Amino acid sequence: MVQRINREASLQAFINAMEKDGCVIIEGFTTLEALANAQEEVQPYLDASISASGSTVGALNGGTATCTRLIGRSKTAREKFFSDPLYQELAEHFIDIESTTWYGDEPQVNKSHPLISISITMDSRPGCKAQRLHRDDKNHHARHTKTDKYTQGRDMLIGLFVPGCDTFTANGATRIVPGSHLWGDEKPDFGPNGDKGVVDAELKKTDAFIMLGSLYHGAGHYSLPSGSRTVHIFFMCSGVHRQEEIPFLSYSIEEVKTYSQLVRDRLGWKQSEPNLGWVDLMSPEYLLA
Repeated sequence: MVQRINREASLQAFINAMEKDGCVIIEGFTTLEALANAQEEVQPYLDASISASGSTVGALNGGTATCTRLIGRSKTAREKFFSDPLYQELAEHFIDIESTTWYGDEPQVNKSHPLISISITMDSRPGCKAQRLHRDDKNHHARHTKTDKYTQGRDMLIGLFVPGCDTFTANGATRIVPGSHLWGDEKPDFGPNGDKGVVDAELKKTDAFIMLGSLYHGAGHYSLPSGSRTVHIFFMCSGVHRQEEIPFLSYSIEEVKTYSQLVRDRLGWKQSEPNLGWVDLMSPEYLLA
């Protein structure tokens, strides 16, 4: 089972759940109004992605419409979902990097904050097949050692899933393997039917799902004859890793100037201490001044 915790609970309650299971469901994460606004903002892009592919069958994963560059295309997704303090605090806890370097005999403590790795809305429709179970930190060539106890610094990726509708088995709720974030890199044993230890992360509207990049998971099969399942998805990576989506090439400086300081920093408009990601030997935020 996936632990379900009301967002009014303590930060430590969410940390404990994620260390144990690699994931957690947040009850009461957002509002129906915010979900409606986000849907209105992404719908033209979802429609365009289907139109460009010719049919839902030709879209991503055999039946999934998409809105990429979500941070720039939906103000609601950017400011209400991605910028949510609970998600940001969990990201800081799990994938911040802090180290001490020496300049002669003087120590300097440096911190590298998370960067947004990808932001995308996925809208699964009839014909969408189940994904094979996988870890999302594969893109960063992460290596894992089997352990019985979680240690901070083990992960480099943390994801947030905000559903635009109730999600359940029939409409392809994400299949997850709680506890698999503690596994090593050996071939996983999912049993003869491929479902050993697998549960569906069923969500209600206004819930959200947060998972570590080392958790085995995969979108489920959309078996209904009609309708769709919309999910707004964000992943942040450690600040010293390359982002999956390269938003700094797609958002203009004038556009970025309208974003909050938090979003600017997460996009990479602030260098990672001590000297990673500069322009003209300065933190790139000076370009926004």
